[in-house]
Amino acid sequence: MARKKCEDLEQTKKKLLETGLALLEQKGFNATGIQEIATIAGIPKGSFYNYFASKEEFGVEIIRFYTETHIEQWKTFLEAEDYGDAYLALSTVFVKLAAAYESADPKKGCLLGNLAGEISEASEECRAALKIAVGEFKEILAQRLLSGQKSGKVRIDLSAECLADLFWDAWQGSLLRMKIEKSTKPVKNTIETLFERILIP
Repeated sequence: MARKKCEDLEQTKKKLLETGLALLEQKGFNATGIQEIATIAGIPKGSFYNYFASKEEFGVEIIRFYTETHIEQWKTFLEAEDYGDAYLALSTVFVKLAAAYESADPKKGCLLGNLAGEISEASEECRAALKIAVGEFKEILAQRLLSGQKSGKVRIDLSAECLADLFWDAWQGSLLRMKIEKSTKPVKNTIETLFERILIP
């Protein structure tokens, strides 16, 4: 009985996170209310606080939930494309991501980038969670770029970590422009410039 109750609690918490994630991607953090999250998740508003002490704590958990989910997706995508060439897999995956954004409507961009601009100054806890999350994604980029350097496909005058920083910043900037212009052209142009001009020796 206790195990069943624990499983039910975990399922409810996951449902709240999934609901909150969808709403935050659509509306942003500040425009999304706890009442709305609870209503869509099908629980009383008061029960929300059985799982999260505050909206700020919920935001931190959303960042972690989003990161865990997307890190696993990234690894799956990269492994599926990696036929002995980790760097080629990276470029292939980003081309596919750009294509996926093109077919998506609305074009939501990246939650981490969106939240960084919205709440990183207002919440130290969320800022710290965002920093950790971004670091995890950049670590994957750096590993793949280092592989490219070892195979002679990526420039070696800059470290893999430095190139990963540049890559992440360019990618996030292109996603913001995509939202402003309602076009995936900035994303496609950035991917093309990175892989065909910036990263190559």
